[in-house]
This record gives sequence, C-alpha cells and structure tokens, in this order.
Amino acid sequence: MRTAYQRLEERFKRVQVLRSITHLLRWDAEVLMPLGSSGIRAEQLALLDTECTAILLSKRTSVLLDRAETSIDSLPDWQKANVREIRRHWNYARAIPKRVTNSLHRATTKAEVVWRQASEENNFKLLAPQLEKVVDAVREKARLLGASLECSPYDALLEEHDPGRTSAEIDAVFQRLGKRLPGLIENAIEKQSAHPPKPITEKISKARQKELGKQIMKIMGFPFDKGRLDESLHPFTEGTSKDLRITSLFAEHDVLSGLMGVLHETGHAMYDFGLPSEWFFQPVGRDQGMTVHESQALFLEMMIGRTREFMRFAAPKIGKTFGVSGPAWDSENLYRLTTRVNKSLIRMDADEATYTIHVIVRHELEKDLFAGSLRVKDLPEAWNAKFKQYMGIAPDTDTRGCLQDSHWPQAYFGYFPTYALGAIFAAQLFETLKRELPSIMQDIQEGRFAPLFAWLNEKVYQHGARLSTGELLRQATGSPLNPDCYLEYLQGKYVDE
Repeated sequence: MRTAYQRLEERFKRVQVLRSITHLLRWDAEVLMPLGSSGIRAEQLALLDTECTAILLSKRTSVLLDRAETSIDSLPDWQKANVREIRRHWNYARAIPKRVTNSLHRATTKAEVVWRQASEENNFKLLAPQLEKVVDAVREKARLLGASLECSPYDALLEEHDPGRTSAEIDAVFQRLGKRLPGLIENAIEKQSAHPPKPITEKISKARQKELGKQIMKIMGFPFDKGRLDESLHPFTEGTSKDLRITSLFAEHDVLSGLMGVLHETGHAMYDFGLPSEWFFQPVGRDQGMTVHESQALFLEMMIGRTREFMRFAAPKIGKTFGVSGPAWDSENLYRLTTRVNKSLIRMDADEATYTIHVIVRHELEKDLFAGSLRVKDLPEAWNAKFKQYMGIAPDTDTRGCLQDSHWPQAYFGYFPTYALGAIFAAQLFETLKRELPSIMQDIQEGRFAPLFAWLNEKVYQHGARLSTGELLRQATGSPLNPDCYLEYLQGKYVDE
C-alpha cells in the first residue's frame, strides 16, 4: 500500500509537468510569438497556473501533506526536505487567491509586449499605464503573502526568489558594498587608463556570433539534444533539464557582449542540467532560489569567462569563426576588453566592478515603489537621480535608463538583489575552487571544462533544494555570505593586479 508521502509525490509530478509547459510558453512569448498573440498567451498561462494551484490547494493534497508531516521522522533526508519544500509551495499558493494570480498573468503578458515597443521607441509613457497595473497586482500579492508569512510585503517578494532572505540582510550587505565600490571603481578606471585596449572595429554577423556561442557551449558540455540557443531582446534561460532553452542578444558592432551573454546563460543552464534527475518531478529537485542560480551564471561569465586563461582558449576559435586577425583579436587584448571598467548606463553591458551598483539602484527604487514613496509615472526621474548619485552619470534616454530591463514588466520585483548576492556567492566559490583545484585555470586555458563542472556538480548542482542557500554556501566554501570576499576579489583583479 502506498504511503501518504508517495501519493503526495505523485500529485507533485503533475504540477511539475504543467509548469514545464508554462516554461515553453514563456520562451515562445519572448522568441517566436507574434505580438498580436499576447492576449491568448495570457489566458493560457493563467489557466496553467490555475490548474497547478488547484492541485496544490486541493483537500486531498492538504490531507496527504498533513499525514506526511506526521510521519516525517521516519523519512530519509531527501524526502524530509521534499516535504518541507512542498509545504513552502503550499503556503505560497494558499496565500495568493486565483483572482490575483490571473490578474497578474494578464497584466505581465500585456506589459511585456508593450515594454518591447516602449523600449524601441524610447517612450516610458507608453509603458507606464500597463506597468502601473503590474505594480498594483504585485502589491496585492505581496500584501497577502506577507500577511501569510508574517513578514513585510517586500520581504515576501524576496522570499519568492530567494527563500529565507530579508531586506535587512540585503541592506546591510549593500551598505558595505556601496561604501567600498565607488572608490574601487575609480581606482580601477585610473589604473586601466594608462594602458587602454585596442578597440574592435569590425562588424560580425549575428549568425557567426551564434555559431561561436554554440561551439563553446558544446565544448563545455551543453547537451544540445535537450537544449538550444536562440536570440532575444533580453538574454534569458527557460525550461527544465529535460528541455532547456537559452537566448542571448547579439549585436554586430559589439561581439563580446553576445559571447558574455552566452556564457552567463550557459551558467544558468548547466546548473539546471546538473540538478538531481531522480528528483526531477519534485520541489526538492529544483534550484534553491535565484541567488544560487545567479551565482552559477556569474561564476561562468565573470570568474571563468573574463580571465586570461579563458581568452587564450577562446581567441583561436573567435579568429577562425569570425575570419579575423590582428592585435585587437589576440587573447590579451580580448581579456582587457572584457575586463575594462567604465561607468556604463546599461546593466547587461556593465563590467564586473560596476555591476553591483546597477543592482543597488534597482533595489532601492523597488523598495520606494512598495513603500509608496515612489509612483510608477515618476520612475524615469527617480532612476536618473539615483544613477547620478551612485555613478556620477545619468541616462540620456529612458531606453538606456528605466526601460532597459524586462524584469519589472514581468513582475520580477525582489529579483534584482539576487544578482549581487549571487556575485558574492560566486566569488566565494571561485576562491574555494582555486584552493581545491590548483590547476583548474590551466585546464580552462586548454579547453578542459569537465573538471570545473564536476566540481560544481559536487558543490552545488547535485544538492537541488535539499539545503538552504546559507547551508549550501557554508558546506561548499566553509563560510557564510561574505561581501568582503567579493570586494577582495575585485580589488585583486582590477586594482592590485
């Protein structure tokens, strides 16, 4: 006779299959869907979410979950963790009424389409009314979720993307970074100004850039029988380990940004592919929040991709695929181009040293939005002022300012801090990696990526959501989240080197 826990697993298998369909529809909406199809897509996504919620909140699921928790002491560790994750998902679903979920799906699907047009036309006023609807729906969700979890509305949004994280913790970390980074950035710019890299003047077709990306992904071990690379306005990763889609943004005049985008999204993808396959249909087999996910993307892009060793590996492939040669294309110049520190207006183009400033700006604006001290219509002015405060420059257009990200039209409030926290996590991993595998950078230079991903699998991938983010980091590195490790990494790479 099947136990209550076994029957609970069967119900969550259905949820996972439904959510995998949602992933495909979201990917299609960004890559292939005609603009006029946003209305029906919103209905499709809302229906799938309703079905998932119906399974989660059914009386049968509730009874099985209660019974599984009653006998939890008899379960092995993975099953115990799965019950814990199921309860977390159940609590979340119970707190948000169907009307709020459906309203949010409709608002975000329409806002994404309008955002693309507003961005192309540099017209925030076009997006503002639809973004207002998204923010209103998220405020309602945050209020309800906060009441259920007994935390502030904004902390409830953080919980969705990074379980267990609080705004107080983030604020303490960001205050530390905000004090140190401006001076570090100025020192790095001053040092690099004495030896500027040679600019790349050639235009390279998007097709060749995509071909290069696929070559490098294949060498790294990306399984193209279960995944693919496409182009979109905003790079992203969507899907599951059984069917995973990544995109990058390629520009003929900026070839290295497309490659870095490929590396970033491949970092996301390799984490997803490495999650425990035996737990694929269960919550415990999923990622442990976006701080861990972003750590894997930033680790591969920043700590591995923006190194001399990686560029020595990649330069011959770049030259052959693009049909180029000369001093601008040698590995040392490519390294200097990808580690060039400058005060960029665009987060996706930001260098490693200034990246976190972009995140801090967005985090502070989000808090103001949800505290009620900032109105949606005033976002452009507030964005420009905040950017001027931290970077000393301000956007000349909204497209290069508050319209540059798709996160807010998609209702991803509370997500941005995970980029900076993920960078800290990644720096701690990198420090541990070099200590435990002293020859790893030589392996990278010679195109041997298997040792790297085997190490990441041991330290991160295979654990799924069994451990909390804090437990995972401490087990992998021996230390809790430490912004000073990240600052020391940046200081060593960009100032002291």
